[in-house]
Amino acid sequence: MAMMMDQIDRWRDSANSWLDQYEPVALVVVPIISIVIARAVKSAIDGVAEKGVRATVVELFLRLVKLVPGVKSYIDAEKQKVVDQMQSNKSNRDGWMTELLEMGMGSGVIETMKEKKMNDVAWQGKCSGTVYIAGRESEGHFSLINEACSMFAHTNPLHIDVFQSVVRFEAEVVAMTAALLGSKGKASGGQICGNMTSGGTESILLAIKSSRDYMKARRGITRPEMIIAESAHSAYDKGAQYFNIKIRRVPVNSEFKVDVKAVRRCINRNTILIVGSAPGYPHGIIDPIEELGKLASKYGVCFHVDLCLGGFVLPFARKLGYALPPFDFTVQGVTSISTDVHKYGLAPKGTSVVLYRNHEIRKHQFVAVTEWSGGLYVSPTIAGSRPGGLIAGAWASMISLGLEGYLENTRQIMEASKRIQKGVKEIPELFVIGKPDMTIVAFGSNVVDIFEVNDVMSSKGWHLNALQRPNSIHICVTLQHVPIVDEFLQDLESSVKTVKQNPGPMKGGLAPIYGAAGRMPDRGMVGELLVELMDGTC
Repeated sequence: MAMMMDQIDRWRDSANSWLDQYEPVALVVVPIISIVIARAVKSAIDGVAEKGVRATVVELFLRLVKLVPGVKSYIDAEKQKVVDQMQSNKSNRDGWMTELLEMGMGSGVIETMKEKKMNDVAWQGKCSGTVYIAGRESEGHFSLINEACSMFAHTNPLHIDVFQSVVRFEAEVVAMTAALLGSKGKASGGQICGNMTSGGTESILLAIKSSRDYMKARRGITRPEMIIAESAHSAYDKGAQYFNIKIRRVPVNSEFKVDVKAVRRCINRNTILIVGSAPGYPHGIIDPIEELGKLASKYGVCFHVDLCLGGFVLPFARKLGYALPPFDFTVQGVTSISTDVHKYGLAPKGTSVVLYRNHEIRKHQFVAVTEWSGGLYVSPTIAGSRPGGLIAGAWASMISLGLEGYLENTRQIMEASKRIQKGVKEIPELFVIGKPDMTIVAFGSNVVDIFEVNDVMSSKGWHLNALQRPNSIHICVTLQHVPIVDEFLQDLESSVKTVKQNPGPMKGGLAPIYGAAGRMPDRGMVGELLVELMDGTC
């Protein structure tokens, strides 16, 4: 013990002797500066890893430019001009109610609502996606789910001891959906389980949260990362922000499928989740789910398949003979799936399903509270109270249509999609993006400004979706489009001719804004524009 103390004294004397040559201030300041520099270097390295060298350098340069007196105020003024232009086509709020009426309208409010509804845009057949049910909203399948929703409008599955019918409806919707996506096969493991949610975004958020907490419990990961393609839905970015998860974004290949090799390079000790889409929202193309599943199995990470669009089309398209790659729980490595019943399942808006390979993963979705004075509490999804009417509407939709009904619907929309693909290819100025696997057809042009084409289509009453990287637009084909495919193609061809003969933005069009946003190197500024627009809209 004495020898150890002598050794410590010698080390201390030696250290003090060496430090005597430095000023005390330097001994304090230098470590602080070193820490600051180290953090800056780490931040730069992380930025390069996440955004690439070019984007990181551009971002740094623009930050420095904004420090120049007058530059930031000029940029803010120009930004506001863009926001004002984007909002110019939106209805203003003059006459909107801001407080309760002194005397209520009673049942007369229904007539008032009908009058206000008359101001909505004519959407029948003219919207990309949006409305998936065929016909008019007062008849057929519309009428059926409206009645089902109304019958159970007062119910809430949170109260499982009271509204037992709705609790059963949810369990059966989940089970029927799981059966479509491989739960009956041996490869599934026989434990597929899940819950209904308010939509695809909530389903994705829950899958992210469950994967994060599962991987923390299993492998102690406290700085989680997930790997997504640049074509993956924006809900994953939302989940990353909500749950403090780092995103590693990888490119798509020449076929607009996620680059599996790039995914492999991004996997590290902090990876909790990789994501594949079936199909991706932008181009309707299925990622190589089987290859991603092998990666997930090899490295022991979670793998989510986004079937929000494809869940109620691909299983039936496969039965109809369409050649499709594997996409569901029959693929080893898949740990969760999201699919929307309110899209091609033809259920009321606000109904989706999130599924897990087993109960061990799903348990991390739940929130249990034991120390609340209100009693013991546990909730399965983000919402506590949930509208039982929507669950009932989803159940009614699935039970009323059955296998044969979904097969016929899928036959119609797949055939309509193929006709649109063929028609677009026959317009010389346009090209189809990749080889769509499903009911989304994206197209661009090397001859005309595709956003100007979109503006002309908008003037004809169409509501299509503008895309970027590459600049393009797409139509998500629904039953609403089946009878008017020829009208769509005629209007599209006419719009292309109009733009070719008279290039340049049309008054009130959004082409200049979409074009400028795509070319703007400061993506942070584009994000600020979107936030300003949203803040002035909602």
